[in-house]
Amino acid sequence: MKNLFLILTILIINFSSFGQKGVIYNFAFRIDDELVTQMKAQNKEHKILNIATIEEMPKELSDTILLITEKMLGKSLEAELFSMRPEDKLIMAAVPQHLMYLPANMFKKAVKNNDELNYYVDISCHIAASGGVEITLANNTYSKIKPKLSLTIKVYDKDKNELQTKEAKLKDFNKLRAHTFTETYGIQGLGENNYEITEAETINATDVLRMYVMGLTDALK
Repeated sequence: MKNLFLILTILIINFSSFGQKGVIYNFAFRIDDELVTQMKAQNKEHKILNIATIEEMPKELSDTILLITEKMLGKSLEAELFSMRPEDKLIMAAVPQHLMYLPANMFKKAVKNNDELNYYVDISCHIAASGGVEITLANNTYSKIKPKLSLTIKVYDKDKNELQTKEAKLKDFNKLRAHTFTETYGIQGLGENNYEITEAETINATDVLRMYVMGLTDALK
């Protein structure tokens, strides 16, 4: 998986010229069931459960999404951003529909732990299975699902006065894998553009990353 798109040739971008700082304290990322594969898992009580998982959605995907958000949003705000990443020991079993390993904190906790910052950021991203356009699949067929991405970024000060709201809604991902990114931040999955046809209704980790970055780019226009 790491060889697929998470080889980062640029891990740190120098924002030392920015005098302002901020934190991403909450980042909810939801993906509809129709876009994920289904697998069965057996819990400690020996009960069989159906757990929705995205194909190859490891911790590295969450880390990469946070990294590129810190860089792109930080550049827009002219601030150095960091994220309140959860500790591994606090991560529970896989939660259906949600991308794990992202910040999940209340505003009060963010201020309590970081009371000298300029910005406190709350992000919500939803990749829905409807509302968009059909995607071309193999054998010249079309997907039953029609993906749509909705992204909302809210920026507050320490008194929770809303400073900015940035939003994006993208409905056309038919050429997702051939999309050209002007800035890849060294992330291989954004630079390896191709015309590979999607062979299934589900999406993989690279698709999720590219969909999110397209939404983030649109929101920061």
